[in-house]
Amino acid sequence: MKKSDKMFPYLLLAPSALVILFVLIAPLGYSVYCSLYQCTYMRFTKFVGLDNFIKVLTNSDYLKAFGRTFYISAVSLVIALVLAVMFALWINKYSGIVAYAIQLLVLIPWVTSQVVGTLLWKWIFSEDLGVLNYLVKQVGLAPLKVLSDPKTAVGVLIFVMTWRIIGYAMVQILAGLKSIPKSVEEAAIIDGAGKWQLLRFVRLPMIKTPLLISTIILTLSNINNLTVPLSLTGGGPGTATNVITISVYRLGFENYQFGTSSALSIVLFVVTLALSIGYVKAVKYEV
Repeated sequence: MKKSDKMFPYLLLAPSALVILFVLIAPLGYSVYCSLYQCTYMRFTKFVGLDNFIKVLTNSDYLKAFGRTFYISAVSLVIALVLAVMFALWINKYSGIVAYAIQLLVLIPWVTSQVVGTLLWKWIFSEDLGVLNYLVKQVGLAPLKVLSDPKTAVGVLIFVMTWRIIGYAMVQILAGLKSIPKSVEEAAIIDGAGKWQLLRFVRLPMIKTPLLISTIILTLSNINNLTVPLSLTGGGPGTATNVITISVYRLGFENYQFGTSSALSIVLFVVTLALSIGYVKAVKYEV
């Protein structure tokens, strides 16, 4: 084999490798570098080692933000997966234009710009000009302060994040359902399996892979989502919806403490990486 033939596969991979290097690896390495320094206004004034990590891991506000993030992300994920399975099972019964129309409607939130979708919901829930309060006033009730009440603001944030991700999970799960051989389901029915038994012992085990993929991707999407909480509530009222990504953003781009912000973002990266590995190990993932 000629030397040029040996190098050809590497030449084909080179463009993708360069993109990964400059878009993913280089920024991550630079963030690690920043996290080891006292970096304010992009001036590296002093090497501090792990002091930035100690600072963020011992700060009660950041720890509460992590807890708040996990709670909001977990509730949104569970609701989205349950509804996605229900939608997928429902759509799986149909074929042709009806099935395509339903899939399109459910998938629209995922492909819509996060800023546009979030601002639309913010306008709907607005106290003064929102559609919701307009309808409430029409039936003679007092206006609802949905986004200014800490309890309801968290609920609205969970709702909007769930609304955004259901479509993606539904498409993945529906693809898994379509791949189940009809003969397997027919055999289970002949053996006396009811609808619930068919779902529990046949369908769910056979769509484990799309469920896992959806869980990992949507977990990463929720935990690392800055656009939705920042556009919808800005972390308020108070700190009720102040998730960890908002803390990272404000440290870096409002307070210009890039060293501390980088340390916090790396902690977030390690946590999400550990969660992804944990998901794969927990379900004994097989291709």
